[in-house]
Amino acid sequence: MLPMPENLQTIKTSRVINAEKWRIIRLLTHVGDFPKYMPNVKEAMVLKRDKNKFRTRWRIQIDNVPISWVEEDVLEFPSYSISFKSVEGDLAHLDGRWKLSDHPEGTLVEVNVNFSVGIPVIGQFAEPYIADIMQKNFDSILENIENHLISMRYASFKKGNNEKVAGFAVLGHFYNFNHLLRCLNTLNPNFKIHSREFVSNLFSITPSFKMYDMKDFRSKTGAVTQGHFIVCTFIPDMINMNAARVYSKVVRAAKLAEKYGAGILTLGGFTSVVGERYGHQISKEADIPITTGNTLTAALAVDGSIKAAELMGIDIKNAKVAIIGGTGDIGSACARSFANQARHLVITGRTKSNLRRMWFELKFKYGAKKVEATSDNVKAVKDADIVLACAAVSASILNINAFKPGAVICDLGYPKNISYTATDRKDILIFSGGMSKLPTPLDPGIDTGSPSPDVSYGCFSEVIVLALEKRYESFSKGRGNITIDKMDQIREMAARHGFGVSPFYWGNRLITEEAIGEIRNNARASKS
Repeated sequence: MLPMPENLQTIKTSRVINAEKWRIIRLLTHVGDFPKYMPNVKEAMVLKRDKNKFRTRWRIQIDNVPISWVEEDVLEFPSYSISFKSVEGDLAHLDGRWKLSDHPEGTLVEVNVNFSVGIPVIGQFAEPYIADIMQKNFDSILENIENHLISMRYASFKKGNNEKVAGFAVLGHFYNFNHLLRCLNTLNPNFKIHSREFVSNLFSITPSFKMYDMKDFRSKTGAVTQGHFIVCTFIPDMINMNAARVYSKVVRAAKLAEKYGAGILTLGGFTSVVGERYGHQISKEADIPITTGNTLTAALAVDGSIKAAELMGIDIKNAKVAIIGGTGDIGSACARSFANQARHLVITGRTKSNLRRMWFELKFKYGAKKVEATSDNVKAVKDADIVLACAAVSASILNINAFKPGAVICDLGYPKNISYTATDRKDILIFSGGMSKLPTPLDPGIDTGSPSPDVSYGCFSEVIVLALEKRYESFSKGRGNITIDKMDQIREMAARHGFGVSPFYWGNRLITEEAIGEIRNNARASKS
């Protein structure tokens, strides 16, 4: 046996891949396919094969530096490992071992590599550089094997094989910097911020990550599904500052959902705004079906508003309904629902062309008796009986004193359209809209803004319902595509599994029937 060379460099890398060991070992031994899906591998060829031993030729290129060698590999199948050692090539010495072992999330793939450049004088300077190249090479091999397995899984799914995917993934985000800090303190009560700018910038470069596994979510029918809560590392203000960066974060988060084999992904909060703007592009970069979750959110908002109106003694047929953000995806869906129910419908929006287009649709397609379009939110809500606040904004745009006594206000914003600032208004019914009661409690371990484990956002609920139905499809997509028929479909599916309009909350405060009765009496007193 030849002595080991001096100054031997060692690199190690590992990755958990959501696949069976035999699938990964098969890819590792099919080296001839590597150049097809690994950009850094320029050539990989089996020169000789004899049972569990084979000789292969390699040529890689990273950072414009080519490295070639021939190695002998030994497959140790019972232990799911592969030992390799170079017999000729650019490096004086190269050996290593791949090892696969069971992991709760699939298979842990580890590789240890030893090498030596062996060039006099130059070697001592070159070896750290070559070590970096080799590290990148093996990291890239693992990443590309995982991506290849994911592509194969979803290609099979698209051909109708639903057994390759399962469950759902929820993509959420923090709604402002203070929300981020609260969650960090939940995870570590001893955490103290010294510099807002430092934490903010670190957060902005942090990749999306899985926060929580939702196991055994059970429907009232007995059907069971499971899912993952993924945090997309941005806050809404970042969309206006760098929309492309947020878009790339959403795409990477979608890839993370694919890593875990989810059948469908929902875009929570402002990620759905990105989905509305770039949904077509996201679908090109990700194989997983993506739903914004806006159809069930809109249905819950409409149903919740009607329920609240009944409790306040408001007759929809004689009511004036205002939709703030009525040209957006959720707002336009709510407007269509109220178009032929309300006496007078007002929609607001920031873009005049979108307002004109929506006004025309409501007037002539949905038969609105009287419809008005304006960019003045305060004017729109001033004498409205029912207000649905659906604008996608990063800060509140309406003061709670803008509404008339007895008004019902359903705020769907995330963050809220209407400020949570303390008020002495006891004559209006204002609540967080688009929320769903759940058949199984959810506790993702951080503050998602939901007031109770038994209550969740409509977008979260939509993806769970679709997973329970095994309808892995982009049910809600784009902007302005939500029809009344689609809302009826998702209502029916949701009800079948035990989802429905949640109790009324404003912030974390439950609004009881007694409180609603008091509000109703106060409103009547103020009008008399």
